[in-house]
Formats: sequence, structure tokens, C-alpha cells
Amino acid sequence: MKSSDRIRQYSDLGPLERLTFDAVELGSSDTFSEPSSFREAYHAAQRFVSDRQGWLVLAGPSGTGKTLLAAAVGNALVETNQPVRFVSVPDLLDHLRSAFDPAIGAQFDDIFLQAIEAPILILDDLGVQSGTAWADEKLDQILTHRYNRRLPTMVTTGQRFDELNDRLRTRLGDPYFSKLVHIKSGSGTPDIRHSGLDIRLAESMTFDSFTSKGASGASSAQKRSLSEALEAARVFADHPAGWLYLAGPTGVGKTHLAAAIVGESIQHGRNVLFKFIPNLLDDLRRSYGPGGEQSFDNIFAQVRDVDVLILDDLGAEVSTAWAEEKLYQLIVHRHDAIMPTVFTSRIALETIGDPESQITSRYSEAIVSRLTDAKVVAERYLSAPDFRHRGASPRPRATKKNTRRR
Repeated sequence: MKSSDRIRQYSDLGPLERLTFDAVELGSSDTFSEPSSFREAYHAAQRFVSDRQGWLVLAGPSGTGKTLLAAAVGNALVETNQPVRFVSVPDLLDHLRSAFDPAIGAQFDDIFLQAIEAPILILDDLGVQSGTAWADEKLDQILTHRYNRRLPTMVTTGQRFDELNDRLRTRLGDPYFSKLVHIKSGSGTPDIRHSGLDIRLAESMTFDSFTSKGASGASSAQKRSLSEALEAARVFADHPAGWLYLAGPTGVGKTHLAAAIVGESIQHGRNVLFKFIPNLLDDLRRSYGPGGEQSFDNIFAQVRDVDVLILDDLGAEVSTAWAEEKLYQLIVHRHDAIMPTVFTSRIALETIGDPESQITSRYSEAIVSRLTDAKVVAERYLSAPDFRHRGASPRPRATKKNTRRR
């Protein structure tokens, strides 16, 4: 294998090999990042390639081009036969955890040494990793070693600099050794990739692809319920105001309409988040613990304060006091501020306070009171056969064999 091929393989850039400085647009567009701050980061990245000294730290919100510049630096160094290692921090820690076994200790050592001793190291997405004591310790060991040895290192982070711990701030912000560039967010033109909605759902679940005729066998009343829900969703997407509550059994199109609202909101340039409630609560639980307070606050604030929020499948979450407390805090905040919010649920509002529903804890009365506030909430109940059963023929029942014991 040629030396250049070995360096390319060692870099671990993989699919990022296509991201070069030539692929970076330095125009006046402020769609994703504020032009002057991005230009400063671009030139700092080019200087890092030529000087190969000190540390370069790019900080800024998600989607502002930090990883693009980090990959461009890596590819430029590879082109000049400089050994560089590109590492996503969450991936690095996952690999270290999986290799952290006495039986395969050598593998752990190899992965760790590749990061700690790399001639030039690029650490992408610092701060995205799970904030555990173990993860913090490994990162601290890597960065402290490289800081003390003055090894060339580039770091990108989506965290605000004041949210980093003291040791990280000391090293990353050393004015004599580290160049820190803050990339500011642009005009905020939203992107479906940042909405929390799977892009495949966004492409398939639109208003145009929603059929108000329902599945085979739908009655006139059922078709009317679908038409009314579609119209309410369209109106909300065009002029988000108040709350829209889409209820109905499984498979009638509630999530389809919610996803269509996301897509339409993106087209109108609005910041929107789509959250499947059980997953949201899982994310909050994982971030809530020792060392995780900042991560928890960030996730919760992002959901609480977004312009348009879609909460999918209310009632599917595990009903614990902690879960309902978080839902209560979220619902109260958005209700008091009358922030545009969409709920989907299998629970109709007229029965949401019943003991049969899952919202039954000490927060039930406060949650139900706000969800049933007719001045804020518009409910549409989708009553129709399950779309997913279209064209499906029932399975033949298996015949029981005579299994009499002898």
C-alpha cells in the first residue's frame, strides 16, 4: 500500500472525503451561518492546515458548518501527506466503551492511543456525547495529554462555551495556544433534518398524499372526520395559532397529518420540532443525572421554547410521576404562552381524564384542564378504519393438531 493510501486510511474520514475547501461556499448567503463569522472560521481552518500548530476550536449551533470545515481540514492535510486522525467524539467513546473489557484490553489501548497520540487530531462534535463521569474522564485524559504535549488539535462543539466544564474551557480557550472561533447561526431558514422528523416520513407524509376517503369500507361520517382533520391541519400549518389535538385509533392518519404540518412549517420558514413523546421522555431521562444537568436543560428548553411543537402519541409514554411532571411543565409553559402546539393521541379529550386513560397521576387534573381549554385547543377526532389494513387479507387460523399425550 502506498504511503498516501495509508494516510488516507488512517485519517478515517470515510464518507467525508468529498468535503473539501473547494466544496465550501463563501458567498453572502446567511441561510445556515452568519457570513462574517463563517468566513473567519474558514480562514482560521486554512491557517491551521498550513501552520499545523496549536489548537483550533470552532464553536456554534448545529448546522452552521463546523463539521464541513473540520472535514475540509482533514482532507487538505491528507492531500499533503500529513497524518491526521478525524474522530467523532460520540463514536470514539462508543468504541472505547465496547472495547473496555479485560479480555480485549489491547483493543481499548489501540483505540485510545490512536486518539491521544495522533500527530494531528480532529475531534468533531464535542459535547454531543453522553455526559457520564467515565466519558468525561476519557476526554479529559485525551485533551490534557495533547494540551501538555502541545500536539496540533482541532475541536468542534455545538455547546455554548460557557456551558463547558472549567477544565475544558481552560484548555480550549487558552489565548496563547488555542484559536477559538464562534460561528453564529444564520437567518434560521429551517431544515427538515433538524426538525426531529425522519426524512423518509417527511417525504411520504404530506397533505397531498393524505386521502380523506379513508380505507376500504369507510362510512360517510368517517370520511367527513378525515376531511375535517385534514382541513384543520392545513389551516394550522398555514397560520399556526393555539393548539390542535388530533385524536383517533391507531392507523387513521394522525401522525401523517402531524408530519405534513412539519413539512409545511419548514416551507414557511418556521422553526418546528416533531417529538414522539416516549422517545422525548427517554432522551430527557438519559440526560438527567450527575453531570447531565446542562444537557437536560438544553433538551428541555429546545422543546419548550420552539416556535411550533408537534408531540406525537400522547398517552403512549410510560406513566410515571417523573414523566408526567415533565409533561406537566412542558404543557403549562406552552399553554400559558399560547405557543402553537399539535398533539396526536389515541385518547379523545372527552375521556382523557378517565381512570382508563394513562394520564392519571397527581398532574392529571392540571394537564387535562389545559388540554380541554376550548379557548386554546381545537380537537379533531379521526374516526375511520385502519389505513394499514388496506388490501390485507386475514391470515388463516392455524388448525390445532391432536397432541394428546400417550
